[in-house]
Amino acid sequence: MKNQLFILLLATPLLFNCSGGGGESDEEVSNEVIINFLNDVSSLEYVEGVSPIIELMDEAHRYASETLNLTKESMPDVLEEAANHKHFVIIVEDHTAVKITSLDDCKQSGAWGVCMPHGSGYIKKGELVEKKDYINNIIGIPDNQMRTAFFFD
Repeated sequence: MKNQLFILLLATPLLFNCSGGGGESDEEVSNEVIINFLNDVSSLEYVEGVSPIIELMDEAHRYASETLNLTKESMPDVLEEAANHKHFVIIVEDHTAVKITSLDDCKQSGAWGVCMPHGSGYIKKGELVEKKDYINNIIGIPDNQMRTAFFFD
């Protein structure tokens, strides 16, 4: 009994030290990738982990003020909604992330049927490959891939 009490007394300070009683909370730390990406797209190159785009997507799902599935049919509504938000990001599955840099600078796309805005982002081809272009040239043509639009204020 004395040994058990002694072990409990030794372990108690460790329990309190591991409980996160000080420093940053999980929420403060966990939105770092998306905040950095919105401020500077190139920050994605410095994300540690298995897949920076998956980490970005996970945070985008948690912190976006609005999320819409992106299809050829929904693209006009998505672009209209983008005008109501400070930031607009499109993520294609686990391999492409692009932040729209200008809704005014756009180029007509036959495949998408709308004037596609200019963006900056990354395509994962083994390594991350930086892309700055009209978003139709970054996100590809409409197909069965899952494309998600994230809006941030």
